[in-house]
Amino acid sequence: MKTTTVTTSVFDIDNIELFRKFSRNLEEDFPFIRVSKIEVREETVLESNFGGMRIFCLYRGNGEVFLPKGYRTQEGDGDSLPVDLYQPDPIDPNFASLLQSIQEKRSNISAKADVPINAIMERWNTAKEFFCGDITGELWRLLEQAPRPWSSDSELERIIESLFLKYRNIGFSTKSVDSWEKIMTGDQLIVTQTKPLRVRGHFSCFSIENVNRKTSHVSEVRRLRFLLDTAGGCSPGFDPFRRLPITWFPNYPDETGDGLNFFNNHVVNIPAENSPTHFHPKIPIGGGLPQTEFYLVLDPNEYQLSTAGLETSITLYPDLRNLEYFETHHLQPGMIVYMPPGTGHRGQNVFALIMTIPGFKPGNELYLDKDIFEQTNGHSPYNENHLQSKNYERLEDYI
Repeated sequence: MKTTTVTTSVFDIDNIELFRKFSRNLEEDFPFIRVSKIEVREETVLESNFGGMRIFCLYRGNGEVFLPKGYRTQEGDGDSLPVDLYQPDPIDPNFASLLQSIQEKRSNISAKADVPINAIMERWNTAKEFFCGDITGELWRLLEQAPRPWSSDSELERIIESLFLKYRNIGFSTKSVDSWEKIMTGDQLIVTQTKPLRVRGHFSCFSIENVNRKTSHVSEVRRLRFLLDTAGGCSPGFDPFRRLPITWFPNYPDETGDGLNFFNNHVVNIPAENSPTHFHPKIPIGGGLPQTEFYLVLDPNEYQLSTAGLETSITLYPDLRNLEYFETHHLQPGMIVYMPPGTGHRGQNVFALIMTIPGFKPGNELYLDKDIFEQTNGHSPYNENHLQSKNYERLEDYI
């Protein structure tokens, strides 16, 4: 059975009534958050509404943000930060020593762990003695995609573990002058009660605030052009557009629960051929809250992406007990797709801001294509490129 009826789970963000319903539902499910959207049309100050940590996600338009001299950021591992505005912090000698040890023992790293470790090492400029960028996404990949041990060498295993204690204090650059800087679709702005931001321009933002969080664990501005592409999740293929403004922040490798996390997001280009059908279990693996996910569809023309002009859609499996039933929704920029835990989904040729509460939990992405193929005799949509991706024993255990 197939339906293309638009329900409250798929709607345009400019539909005031449906957006209010969506916001109320989220706030009822998660009493610590407040959801809104704002329009910026002139110079203004973005502030916390409830004294908490508030995140603004630009989904349309562009503008500028004022960043003062002394502002520090972990951006710069994508496009380099402007050299006339930023100076990379000198690398800490102890951290450089750890990187040197990893380099010397690279042959002892497991094949799956070597990919994220290599991405970490590429941020190290040995000639100029600095390390630039945020390795949080690579640590997430170690937890999600590389089973332990990461190395046959016990000392190297401990060194890799130590990265989980150091990543929040490395890779920074410091601003040398006061100035306005460009922001555009997909970029993120983070404010707290004591750290508002001045902005100007013509843009629209989705906003989410944690009323209980008084400080931010990430720098105030996260601009896609200055962030590294990393394969994984809905875009596991070669040469992806997958940038991680705010991803899962682990305190240590075996952490349970949600820790610092209450909201993560990725900006991802999802080509149909690479996208697996998957779900996030209602009972989360590793404790904490189950992963609730929603897409906000962006315009791929903003980044000259290959999905521009292709048919954009998402297939949903609302009831995993009946994979014969699915919904296919055609999408366009500005639409929201809401997916509670236990909803099978597969985006196709979608450029989207993918948002989750409490975040992209390691080990909580379960691949569904093989079960769809086998249980429906191939009648329901599946991705044949992911028939071998199944990473659980029995679907009944998650229903």
